[in-house]
Amino acid sequence: MSMDSLRNKIRLGIFALSVLACSESSNSIPPDFVRLYVDLRVASREYGETSTDGRIVRMRILEKYGYTAERFDSVAECIQKSPDLWEPFQEAVVEYTDSIAVAVNAIAPQIRNQPDSKKGEKK
Repeated sequence: MSMDSLRNKIRLGIFALSVLACSESSNSIPPDFVRLYVDLRVASREYGETSTDGRIVRMRILEKYGYTAERFDSVAECIQKSPDLWEPFQEAVVEYTDSIAVAVNAIAPQIRNQPDSKKGEKK
């Protein structure tokens, strides 16, 4: 098998994965993707983007969730390109990040969607 043939097969495989990832996420965000995304961002903040330890931790996180770097990138790209997924994804990221912060007592729990107490009052 020549190197060109191998490269073409690898490219085709990556393309197939990206198509599959886009079709998986076309109607919804894949399960666990929000937690995966937040865990990767936390690791990047903790260890830096370029450190060896950071790369090792991020690879372990990907493995924990059953993702490759390529699959993660393709799902993230599909979410970014889809207006129907982008806003719910961002809201889920904020909600999950807040839940982590509450769990470690870094912030007080926030009450969301609380009706404004002054709405029914006449002025």
